[in-house]
Parts: sequence; C-alpha cells; structure tokens
Amino acid sequence: MPGSGSSQSTQGQAADPKKDQPIEINADRMRSENGGKKIVFSGNVVGFWGDLKITSDILELYNSEDTQETEEIVAIGNVFISRDNKRAKGDRAVYLDKLQKIILTGTPRATAWEDQNIIEGREMIFLLDKDRFLVNDRVRMKFYPKEETAETGPDKKKISVNARK
Repeated sequence: MPGSGSSQSTQGQAADPKKDQPIEINADRMRSENGGKKIVFSGNVVGFWGDLKITSDILELYNSEDTQETEEIVAIGNVFISRDNKRAKGDRAVYLDKLQKIILTGTPRATAWEDQNIIEGREMIFLLDKDRFLVNDRVRMKFYPKEETAETGPDKKKISVNARK
C-alpha cells in the first residue's frame, strides 16, 4: 500500500495468505470443472484467507493435478482487496501461490490506498513474502506525511510533531 514516495514500497499490500489457514468463499453460485482442477464462483463473491479479504464478480480457483492444492486464484470484475487499513481495487487480480504474488490490473487504472495515501497505475504487483509492491504503466501517487516522533531534552521525553501544516 502507499507508504513512501516511490513506486516501490516496504509497506506492502495484500496479506500473505498462510498455507495453514483455510480459504473461505461465499458466492451465489459455484461450479467445478475438470474433476475439481478448476472451481468457479460467481455472483457476489467474497473470499477470506486469514486477514485478507477479496470481493469480485467471479473468482476462479485453479488446483494442481497431483496434489489438488490451490496454485492460482483469479478474481474478475469489480475486484476489491482489503487487509486492515490497506485496500486496493481493480478489474482483475491474479494470486500466484508459489510466487507469493498478487497481480492487480485495472482499466483505466488500479488503485491502492492506506489511510489517506493513494497510488494508481494500470498494473500493481504485490510481493507478499517481501511485503512490498511495484506499480507499472503511468504511476500516480498522493502521499500524506505521518506524524513524527522526536526525542528532546535531557530526560528524553517523546513529543509528537504534526507534519501537516
């Protein structure tokens, strides 16, 4: 999520869905294809992976042939991702489990924000295991400075300094 003045941030975005946590998905409809290798949820889809929440029109889960573990999740249409005070929205999101990566795209742009900070671009790549992200294709960012803490005096009392004027 937005947290620094560059297109790369150590603030990260969407959560690292833990392998030991269950995936919960609610939708109006579900269908299974290819013996469970592809599962499609449609209509008011809401998915939870730990503290990560994804809503979309359609959510497709792709499982491996041998282990039946989820390898890829594709959210399509009105995609909204949230975790704590971090949020992102776009037209399509692809979660790649082995790479611990979410690729969010949007037309005209995808948007992510944390508190009041906002960043936009056509493609956002969230590197979950590194807690950072990249934004490609004409980036726009609006960043609000946070309150800073300074130590003053011999007794080292902390005082709060408001960075906005």
